Amino acid sequence: MADENLRKSLVDAAFKKSSSEEEQKVKEEDKATEGDLITFQKDGQQVEAVVTSSKLQNSVVCDMTIMDDFHERNLDFEKTVVAHINYSIKERRDG
Repeated sequence: MADENLRKSLVDAAFKKSSSEEEQKVKEEDKATEGDLITFQKDGQQVEAVVTSSKLQNSVVCDMTIMDDFHERNLDFEKTVVAHINYSIKERRDG
C-alpha cells in the first residue's frame, strides 16, 4: 500500500510539474524577434533593449546600450539573455 501511495504521489508531482511548464510557455506570436524593443527587470531596474538574436529556444539576446543612460546605470554588460517569460514587447520592429 505504501508503494502504491508513493507511486501515486510521484505521478501527481510529475503531472503538476508538466502542467506548470505548459502554463509558462509563451505563444510564438508573443515572442520578440530581432529588432523588437523589449522591457524587463535587471538588477532591480526597468531596462529597455533591442533584440539582437531570437534564435534561442527559450530566450532572446538583447543589446541594452540603446538606453540614453546606459553608462550611468552601471550594468555589467552591454548585452544580456532574457527568457521569453521575463520581458514585455514595447515596440515591434515593423511597428
